[in-house]
Amino acid sequence: MDIDSIDHHIRALTNQHTQLERDLEKMLKQKSWNEYEAENIKKQKLRIKDELSRMYRLRHDKMNEVEWD
Repeated sequence: MDIDSIDHHIRALTNQHTQLERDLEKMLKQKSWNEYEAENIKKQKLRIKDELSRMYRLRHDKMNEVEWD
């Protein structure tokens, strides 16, 4: 995976995380909301954050590889 592909994946993940955050905020503003659904969204957000961390680390490593070549 090259740096441009990693950057694209990071942007896509960031957009997904933002949308989940909006969905969660919208849900929690309702008088009654489904606790299971809220927990599911929170878990999805955590998985995306983990994936973002991996992508940022991979991007950093790839950028350092380029400097050494």
